[in-house]
Amino acid sequence: MSNKKKKVLSIITISCFVIMVIEFILMACYRFISEKNINRINGISDIIKIDGGYIAVGMSDFHNSHYINEEYYEYENSNNEKQKIITTQARIAMYNDNLKIIWENTIKAKYDSMFSSVLLDDDGYVAVGSFIKDKKQIESGARTAIIVKYDKTGKLLWKNTYSVLSDTRFNKVIKDGDDYIVIGQSIYENMEMGNHTTGGGIILRYNSEGEEIAHNNYGGNKSGNFTDIIIVDDGYIVCGKDATNYGIILKFAKNFSREENDTGLISNKILWNRTYSNTDNIGFTSMDVLDNTIYIVGALNVSHDKDESGNTLYKYDAGIVEYNLEGKYLESIVLQEDVHHRFNSVLVKDNLLYLSMQINVDSYYNGGNMRNSIMKYNLEKKAFEDEKTFKGDNDFVINKIKKLNDKLIYIGTENDTCTIRGCDYRPIIDFIK
Repeated sequence: MSNKKKKVLSIITISCFVIMVIEFILMACYRFISEKNINRINGISDIIKIDGGYIAVGMSDFHNSHYINEEYYEYENSNNEKQKIITTQARIAMYNDNLKIIWENTIKAKYDSMFSSVLLDDDGYVAVGSFIKDKKQIESGARTAIIVKYDKTGKLLWKNTYSVLSDTRFNKVIKDGDDYIVIGQSIYENMEMGNHTTGGGIILRYNSEGEEIAHNNYGGNKSGNFTDIIIVDDGYIVCGKDATNYGIILKFAKNFSREENDTGLISNKILWNRTYSNTDNIGFTSMDVLDNTIYIVGALNVSHDKDESGNTLYKYDAGIVEYNLEGKYLESIVLQEDVHHRFNSVLVKDNLLYLSMQINVDSYYNGGNMRNSIMKYNLEKKAFEDEKTFKGDNDFVINKIKKLNDKLIYIGTENDTCTIRGCDYRPIIDFIK
């Protein structure tokens, strides 16, 4: 073989090798990005005060936990493609008074799970939330509700699941006497049709052993949802949403369980119900009461503009709606800013409303960051004041403001810097000064 042919062959061999190396590097980079693009999540949705610390609930992937192992699950999607996904599990944790973790636990669901609310019981803690029970729910986005009880060391005592329609979630639990009152949502999943009369916003009563002893509901079986509840002498007042753009507030009797002849869309155990047709599609998300007045929050329409066909062009901003305990509408208060805000939670203390506000929701929907602030509304002066805004380039989400031993604390989730590996979300717990 001539030297010229040998030289050409060497060049071809080297070129092929270089191409293979480049392809290998590209494949490795793609795999690195696709595998590392899963966000690390550790968020808090509710917190209570106990002797010697706090109990918090939410969800976590337990990536940095000293108590629970990180887990993944695999399933095939509708295109028969294998999906490997991190298991985000319901989390309950004890913190000491310095907010250091003492222990944490979960319900060990095979797929995703989360807790949304927790209460202190005589011999432990009761938490509610939802989980994905099978692959069908993964693909449809549906969930199954769950209520669990732990002892004071974090050991699981019992758990029960609940589902009326295909997508069921528990949002909050409170205690009344020896019973647990739970509210949430049970609706049809996307594209599912039907005329079931027991879905929408749901309210249940469980005894101390976790057995269901009463159930009722209100709202559409595609969109009804209960988000908050307060106890009054002769019943329970709940808020949430009915259908799209309809906030609701209503009152159930103390004995709210449906009877055989109580089969209507609106149960005869509902003492009164009010709809507010100017909310966004999330509806009312939180309420608190002072004297005879209920303060309920969300995002309210502030637009009076019409399109060419005469339909309202909706524009929403953070707002407060007031009702009395008999269900009479009193007034609405809107922040009246230039961008779309919404109030997510409200708490009354010392004649002030403490409000967590989601800032510029439209920007977040269009790919911006989710930002929150804490604002006060002075009930005597009827004026907003003292806004504290959490600024930065990343998400900062406040889930609730709680009053614990006369101190105000806010909880939620924020993310640090996002890199090619994705965004790591961590819990927020801090006091309002």
